[in-house]
Amino acid sequence: MSKEELLKYYKAAYEELNLILDLSFDQITIADGDGVFTKISKSCETYFGAKEENMIGVSAFELEKNGIFDISVTAEVVRKKEKVTLIQRTGANKTLMVTGIPLFDDKGNMYKIINISKDITENQRLSQQLSNAQSDLQWFQKELNKRQGIYNSNINYKSPSMNKIMDLIYHICDLDATVLLLGETGVGKGYIAKVIHESSIRKEQPFVPINCGAIPENLLESELFGYEGGAFTGATKDGKRGLFEIAGEGTIFLDEIGDMPMNLQVKLLHVLDERKVFRIGGEKPIEVKGRIIAATNKDLKKLIEEEKFREDLYYRLNVVPINIPPLRERKEDIPALIKMFLNNYNKEHGTSKTISEKGYNILIEYDYPGNIRELENIVERLVITTFDDLVKDKQILEIVEPLNKICIDSDEIIPLREAVEQVERKMLIAAFKEYKTTRKVAAALGIDQSTVVKKAKKLKIEYS
Repeated sequence: MSKEELLKYYKAAYEELNLILDLSFDQITIADGDGVFTKISKSCETYFGAKEENMIGVSAFELEKNGIFDISVTAEVVRKKEKVTLIQRTGANKTLMVTGIPLFDDKGNMYKIINISKDITENQRLSQQLSNAQSDLQWFQKELNKRQGIYNSNINYKSPSMNKIMDLIYHICDLDATVLLLGETGVGKGYIAKVIHESSIRKEQPFVPINCGAIPENLLESELFGYEGGAFTGATKDGKRGLFEIAGEGTIFLDEIGDMPMNLQVKLLHVLDERKVFRIGGEKPIEVKGRIIAATNKDLKKLIEEEKFREDLYYRLNVVPINIPPLRERKEDIPALIKMFLNNYNKEHGTSKTISEKGYNILIEYDYPGNIRELENIVERLVITTFDDLVKDKQILEIVEPLNKICIDSDEIIPLREAVEQVERKMLIAAFKEYKTTRKVAAALGIDQSTVVKKAKKLKIEYS
């Protein structure tokens, strides 16, 4: 081939290369071994935000420094001496996926770098939109969980105090903060704990309640923390999971926390601080991922003064305190509670009982020393013992009046605590006389069986 023919061949090849580069939908650049651009496709001007003449003969390092692209693939190939693929942002606000391919001569010297870029700006935009949509969906799902948990509770609270509590629950239900529920026996602490759980993102996980006052002290530790096989006499061969393990990422509800023995209070404090538990006889820590809700009807600050409750544990539990008022202080809620209990027990017993208007008024006026639990007990008794479908005021008075008549014998002014103890003693003695067992007495008075046992022991009431 003559010199002229060879020159003509290379000229044609060069023109074909230019044509290929300019017609290509992808962005193609060619640089020498030092990263200086020798050729770029026409489309690069649009995607890089720079004219061809301002890029040809310029080092990739300089273009990178000048912001033509945030990171230069050509420069990376020069640095690493190998093929490189990365995502690049350009001065034209485009997102490109770029692959840089080095070419080497027979001696291993890099003499050329070819880059092929693919515009993924739209893909990135769609990906971001999808991510935003997923984030919005998660938010809406969380809000739906909250609303379903609260509004599916079947109670439309009317009292300002309970509406304030429900607003607080709505606000904190998805947080990991420990909640301390305070209030008299029977005000609904366990119910509120369930509402918090069922309104949160943990609603599909276990809700694990434990009454710290009803389980003997020697068993409480193994119930809470579990034990390894053979850890003590009577332990099962395979060991046992504790309630903190069983709760997993759900909620563990420590009811009657004021009755927890001091030695276990120390261990609970360690769990709250370290978020880990050890089985009895075990050496491997188990991570605590669940939320902790505690509840008590006792004055914890007074117990601290009496050195029956640890002050450091109190402040660790008292992150979000919720004080639930007694039913006598929120009578606006009684009609909705009556309706809920009436529906529940009509369904359970296959009845269709309703309560007269006068009957409602009598139930609303009663003070309920046993709070919601006592109201529930009264409604169930009415559903079971009333023969007609309409529960009349006379039938309600037969239950409520004997309770109202229990009072102290003297008009003498005495310390309130002593007066309360006198009333409690009279009520317990009367209840034991009629119902005999602690379980039946608890049901009649609308309180826990463990509370009946403790009060009988404190007031020195004998029962069979």
